[in-house]
Amino acid sequence: MGFRFAFAALIVAGAAFMPITAGAQSIGIAVGTQGGGLEVGMDISDMLAVRVNGNFFSISRGVSGEDVDYDGDLRLMSFGLLGDLYLFETSFRLTGGGFLNRNKIDLTATPTSSVEIGGTMYAPSQVGNLDGGARFNDFAPYAGLGYTSNRDEPGFSFVFDAGVMFQGGSKVFLNATGPANAIPGFAADLERERRDIKDDIDDFRYYPVLKVGLAYRF
Repeated sequence: MGFRFAFAALIVAGAAFMPITAGAQSIGIAVGTQGGGLEVGMDISDMLAVRVNGNFFSISRGVSGEDVDYDGDLRLMSFGLLGDLYLFETSFRLTGGGFLNRNKIDLTATPTSSVEIGGTMYAPSQVGNLDGGARFNDFAPYAGLGYTSNRDEPGFSFVFDAGVMFQGGSKVFLNATGPANAIPGFAADLERERRDIKDDIDDFRYYPVLKVGLAYRF
């Protein structure tokens, strides 16, 4: 918990001091696999720069599980502090840093016909509602590469990023509200369903980051 708040404070402090620190400043917008976002940057030297950004996106849609169809809500939210190393004073760079990670998935289902959970069939009246979701690590390290055009001149520049956010294995929970909770063996079946969901979501422990944007340099 302490590390999480320390990282958040570092991001806020970085954003606060950027406008009064020597070096070229930039502000921009971007869109990609993390959603849409805003970014503030500062050049430290010809080869080094730092950036602070925030990224947001949400969507609701049906999700087909192994045996149950869920209504899914995906929320992407992350706040990053990144350092850029420009190669041989060109526009190409290596990037490293980390994100305060608030990505999450919420799942709900209300079966209207018999449904298979963990290999056993249950009636809708037995299951009731299924409520679940997935959470990820609060801190997600990042490594990638990118390109920023027109670094030596004020005005607009094109920005591209490609990398991986290491958000770790998912923490998945799943609960049922119906009387099936009192049936022997249902808890084990529900746990098997939870593990099936986790196996699918864990594919995103290494979250791909692809992003394009437009920045204005002062």
